[in-house]
Amino acid sequence: MTAGTAQSRYEHLTETREVYLHRARECSKVTIPTLIRPDGSGKHSNFPTPYQGVGARGVNNLASKLLLSLFPPNSPFFAMRVDDFAAQELAQEDGARAKVDEALGKYERSVMQAIENSGDRSAHF
Repeated sequence: MTAGTAQSRYEHLTETREVYLHRARECSKVTIPTLIRPDGSGKHSNFPTPYQGVGARGVNNLASKLLLSLFPPNSPFFAMRVDDFAAQELAQEDGARAKVDEALGKYERSVMQAIENSGDRSAHF
């Protein structure tokens, strides 16, 4: 396919995407109907109410488990390390490796604190 506009690419991939969207819409009907809305629905559409909570509880349970595995509380979900080549260069200087590791640790903690303070965890959920 030649390079084109984003709209032409989107339309070209409609057939591939529709299979997954159809499955998601069918599952959404019995769990949380507003999660994946049917085609043609708008702001003021009425959605069916599944009179059971098993599906919705399952969706929320899976979302919680994903959130905890991707963003564990009170522990960083990423680590900043010095690569082997830079570590060899730092080994030649006294205390340079310790200073770099300390600075990277401070940066990790500041990023984690910014994520906790910004409320990103609830937005990702």
